[in-house]
Amino acid sequence: MRVPATIRRLLFLVTALALLAPRASAQVNSNAAGVFLQAGRAEVIRVAALPGTVNFALSPNGIAGGSSAITITTSWSLIPSVQDVNLYAYFASSAAALTDGLGNNIPPANVLASVNGTAFAPFTGNGAFAVGSSMLVFTERIIGNNKNKTRSDILDMQIDTTGLGLPAGTYTGVLLIQAQAL
Repeated sequence: MRVPATIRRLLFLVTALALLAPRASAQVNSNAAGVFLQAGRAEVIRVAALPGTVNFALSPNGIAGGSSAITITTSWSLIPSVQDVNLYAYFASSAAALTDGLGNNIPPANVLASVNGTAFAPFTGNGAFAVGSSMLVFTERIIGNNKNKTRSDILDMQIDTTGLGLPAGTYTGVLLIQAQAL
């Protein structure tokens, strides 16, 4: 019996495809190598203050206000064991907050600040970074919902020259602002 040409062609194609198809083989897997992953993030506490310069027009015997208030931005990301964040503003010397470089000084006791609209007070306190020339700007208790936070505070400044007998001149100094997490 003769096989029709269409079926022969079909058998030929099936045979050709079977011969051209890749041969199946058993699959082999390697062992699984494990890599321990550990991620950490360091504690961070940052302070920024603007503007970078505050000017005063001093009077011979009176109080002069600063040209602008200082906006202090404090940001932190802390571990669970931290209990408080303290922010201090201070001068490096308890004898001179500002000086003319010729021996005439304005002591920290004559530099005053108001924190967030409170009464003006002198820089005469003791703090974590300075003795006799410091002011505590804030203490914030750290609980679960404020381990990561950014806050802003306003510091208005004054200089009282009453009784100092300062000669005319330019007096300069640096107010340092620093935070501490305990």
